[in-house]
Amino acid sequence: MATRRWEFQDLRGRYPVMAQALDNQWLPAAAAASRQAATAAPGRDDAQFAAASAELRRALVNSGTLVANRGYFFNNPALYESFAAGAPADDRRAFARLLNDGSLVPFLLGERDPADRPTHLARDGVHRFSVDDRIHRSWQRLLEEEAEPACVRLSWDDDANRAAAQRIGDYFGRNVTTLNRLDPVLLAEDLGIPVEQADALRRGILTDIARWSVERGPDTALTRNAVYENFFTRPGTQPHERLLRDGDQILPAKQLVDLLYNIGVPAAADIVAATPPQSPPRSTLQELTAAAADPVADPEALGTLLRGVFADALHRAVDGPNSYGSLSLTEVVALRQEEDWHAYIDALGGFVTSGFTADLVPSPDDFAAATARIARLHARMLRRARKISRGPGAFQREIGVMLVLESPGIVLRLASGEATLLSGSLDAVGVVAGPLVMRLVFQEARASRGGLGHSITLPTLRLRSLRRDWETILRAYGRETRPAGRDTVANEADQQVTAPE
Repeated sequence: MATRRWEFQDLRGRYPVMAQALDNQWLPAAAAASRQAATAAPGRDDAQFAAASAELRRALVNSGTLVANRGYFFNNPALYESFAAGAPADDRRAFARLLNDGSLVPFLLGERDPADRPTHLARDGVHRFSVDDRIHRSWQRLLEEEAEPACVRLSWDDDANRAAAQRIGDYFGRNVTTLNRLDPVLLAEDLGIPVEQADALRRGILTDIARWSVERGPDTALTRNAVYENFFTRPGTQPHERLLRDGDQILPAKQLVDLLYNIGVPAAADIVAATPPQSPPRSTLQELTAAAADPVADPEALGTLLRGVFADALHRAVDGPNSYGSLSLTEVVALRQEEDWHAYIDALGGFVTSGFTADLVPSPDDFAAATARIARLHARMLRRARKISRGPGAFQREIGVMLVLESPGIVLRLASGEATLLSGSLDAVGVVAGPLVMRLVFQEARASRGGLGHSITLPTLRLRSLRRDWETILRAYGRETRPAGRDTVANEADQQVTAPE
């Protein structure tokens, strides 16, 4: 078997995505609480398995190339069910096809051959962890008989790869200690909990994690496994058994730690990290606020900072949970051959990669037109999927999009080709220093509740003249503001406070 050796730059033009739901520790909100029950059994959870299987299909439809940590091929049944002993022949052939054509690409952290037993890199060398021998043999047999996958590494130079992997580990260790600094209002919105509970979370277990990490000393690697063992995993059990401690702060803290863990590789590789709709969005991490140690010096870098958060928000808005859960892998392969699928992925990938660059954010016209086109192409592809599928379960969403910028005393809407000042005055803000929140609002045309809001805070605007920064943003959009009428202000004030998905 010959392994095609790719690095992440080789994936450019293929719209690569990593999906958090393939993490074997991911739990959909509806299933998470059951893992705290005293009667919960260790190991596989049927609800999580069904949700992860649906998310695998959804991620394969909404990406050009789906990159998955190779360890998940062994410890997540949503992946190995298709090649393990006894798997249906059609699923096995479809899975091999996805590997062979580069639709599904294993990510190798330290190993060089996809057939090797999984390894984990740490400061003190390479550690092996237990793998089900039956699954590993099935994987080896698939590689010997049917599949010649392309595999991606941070670098195929071992020294460079080791250094890059270490930076990813440092990213997690550095940022997990800052989760207690998240803005409680935004945190409450993204977690769907009261502000008081979000603030208690910050001051409680998230502060405990920060203090514990300091006590470990600077030379001790801070891994997710260690966080699990000390704060989340039920005493006397192992993290892979997925049994959780009791307490109302365990699940939201786990969600934040898991989200941070799954951002590390995509952030290092500059690819999209897609979060499942049943879990908090990437914007929950308020990454830009937490970047105080490496502040953004120039608002013109706005595009680069927004790209990852925007892509995740757009994925969540344009397509909902279980949209493609009823598709078999054979049907997913067939859908990926359709012209409608290629048109959708080209539009999605093109706007995310070229619309947000180091010195560019889309104009309101481009933003509205591109997102409307993506939603329209997705709806067309979804109709094609219904014709291909032999089962029910897909649905269609009609999405309208607008961008709302907020800071103390100001609310500015960017939509429909113009910027509308909904409240406040640019003249009144002077040089007040305060955060700017950019809210991507995806409004469902037929929804019974509010739109789907995703907010992030830009730290650079704490460091400079607020007025000057606003004017920079407006110049980037090529627009002058016009005050909204009294009635418009009242109506839009309701619209810009949106419910999290």
